[in-house]
Amino acid sequence: MGEIMRKITPQIFRILVIKLAGNFGSAMLSFAIGLYILKQTGSALGMGISMITGPLVSLAITPFVGYVVDTKKHKPIMIMAQITTSIALIVFAIIFKLWPAQYYAELIGLIIMLQVTDNFLGTTITASLIQLFKGDELQQVNSLNQSIQSLAQFAAPLVGAVIYTLVSLDTLAYIEVAFELIALVGILGLKFQYSQHADNPAADTQKPSVLQNFREGLSYLVHERLLLILTMSSAFINFLFAALNVGLPFLLVQTLKLSNAQYGLIESSFPIGMFIGGLLLSQMHLKRHPITIAYLNLLYLSAVLITLGLPTLTGWPNSLNTAYFIGVCIIAGIILVFVNAPIGTFMQQVIPQQIQGRVFSLDTTISIVLTPLGTILYGVLFDHIAVMPIFATSGILLLVLTAGIMLYLHRADLVKPLPAAAAENK
Repeated sequence: MGEIMRKITPQIFRILVIKLAGNFGSAMLSFAIGLYILKQTGSALGMGISMITGPLVSLAITPFVGYVVDTKKHKPIMIMAQITTSIALIVFAIIFKLWPAQYYAELIGLIIMLQVTDNFLGTTITASLIQLFKGDELQQVNSLNQSIQSLAQFAAPLVGAVIYTLVSLDTLAYIEVAFELIALVGILGLKFQYSQHADNPAADTQKPSVLQNFREGLSYLVHERLLLILTMSSAFINFLFAALNVGLPFLLVQTLKLSNAQYGLIESSFPIGMFIGGLLLSQMHLKRHPITIAYLNLLYLSAVLITLGLPTLTGWPNSLNTAYFIGVCIIAGIILVFVNAPIGTFMQQVIPQQIQGRVFSLDTTISIVLTPLGTILYGVLFDHIAVMPIFATSGILLLVLTAGIMLYLHRADLVKPLPAAAAENK
């Protein structure tokens, strides 16, 4: 741990502050919103409908997000995103206080606003990392980001479960504003090492239209076969992972009848695993191709998904169920870091800086385009079918899909060593 701290520069520290404050507040609010809707409606489908709102909004604004990130300075975008988020939270808190009976529509409106600002902020930060960090720092930052995000998500459900019983949702929104303002301070302190004007030709030439900008990003993605396969396959993988996002809260709260505290502990165990995984990965020099590492770990993750419904067959007491899910979620969290971070670093290294905004925006949107369908489907399934066969079938499908992708990439010889220039961050 001491060695890790010595490697953290002021620039890395600022990024970690942004991630910690932003993710902790958002995770705490999301936990409370999900629990509130689930308890109010008592239905996995009711919660699922609220969960598909974000992906649909993301799909609608993709061309505009990529255009803005690739043609405007990044720091002002981040600042405006944080300010808009804070205003949206304050407006929601006031409206919710005045008309609590209309909670569902008010929460959907808040989710829409937060998704818009999160898209701008997330895409901008991802596209900025190559400008903010050099060489091995890039993998270190991506890995530590996973750890700091997981640390925030670890604490958020625990704190959220307590606060949920003590304060109303509108008060929680005001608390979230405080965290967003802390993240804003971190953004104000970021120092870009490279001139965006020099790195971004669009700043010096006639700017393309939003549609033309979008087409250029789409054309790049289509012609880069490995990136296209990664993006398209992630859409189907996220479709299957809707089983986890919808099914696990439903299983814990509605089927096993765990308490708020037990549910919060289990929710927190997943980020603990991600925190451990991020620390491990930040100290490693990957010897295999990052894509190979990511998909091997997806195979392990499919095995975890298969086992999720096991407690419904055992008749264990809830204390043992809680311990079981804590262990499973820690393992899943570690594995997930070794899926996400290598792919993220690989894409930041190989995608030209001047089009990273639109490509990352496209990648994010395509990756979640099937999530609404998966969320609705699994919401219906979990309302009518036992959880064990749903989890087992989803895990087997993920296993087959991942193995098929790995076989295709190997036969097509698409996973090649990174060029030396790219590996050194040019």
